[in-house]
Amino acid sequence: MRLSENANPLAKNAAVPLYEQLKFALKEMISTRALGPGDTIPTEPELCKQYNVSRITVRRAIADLEAEGLLEKRHGKGTFVTLPKMETSLLNLGGFSESFGLRRYHVEKSILELGEESAGEDLGQKLGIDPSATVLHVSRLITADGTPFTIESSYFSLDLFPGLVSEIHDDTSLYNLLQTQYGREVKHAKRVISCRVATPKENTIFHCKSGDIIFEVEKTVFGEDRTIPLQYSILLTPSTRMNLVIEV
Repeated sequence: MRLSENANPLAKNAAVPLYEQLKFALKEMISTRALGPGDTIPTEPELCKQYNVSRITVRRAIADLEAEGLLEKRHGKGTFVTLPKMETSLLNLGGFSESFGLRRYHVEKSILELGEESAGEDLGQKLGIDPSATVLHVSRLITADGTPFTIESSYFSLDLFPGLVSEIHDDTSLYNLLQTQYGREVKHAKRVISCRVATPKENTIFHCKSGDIIFEVEKTVFGEDRTIPLQYSILLTPSTRMNLVIEV
């Protein structure tokens, strides 16, 4: 993003260090949405020229804002304004479209993988089907305001949902599809949550740093009958982007 030529200059003779003043100026741009989530901030040379400061000053200000979680560097792409940390209720049955849409974020989904495969022992047990049965696997990347947020990998029994592969597109709401096309409404859910270090591939997709922690949520959803799983999924989300909340 290019800065306005009318940006307020820094006070070089003030008691407040220049890097602190620059931090405040950038925070002001973020809080007023002049720089929104997912936007790139001006480059180091642009900031140096606009505010008449050294690269050392710029780098310290940016490093502090990274430490505060307001900015993140993406290798080869620049420095971006981060998405505010989400709060997701573990008692909510809604999908991501519903959750983030209510928070006025623009949600987009893109299919990473879509295909049929044999269930095998593990998936067969989780979906309550024979290991030789065929399941549909769909993996999608979900972004909020352009920021990669979650990888959702879902599995469905094709005996329960025949023809499902032709119904799923990038922006399909899975829960709405199950209800409208197959008469199966999600009524109950079981979640198992763990934390682990992100893999190199996940770091690349999420623009995370090496060593960052990922929430891994295993989710099984049911209709009225809790003995018949409708969907088994694994959701991966960087811990820096989401708080998991339980209200009792």
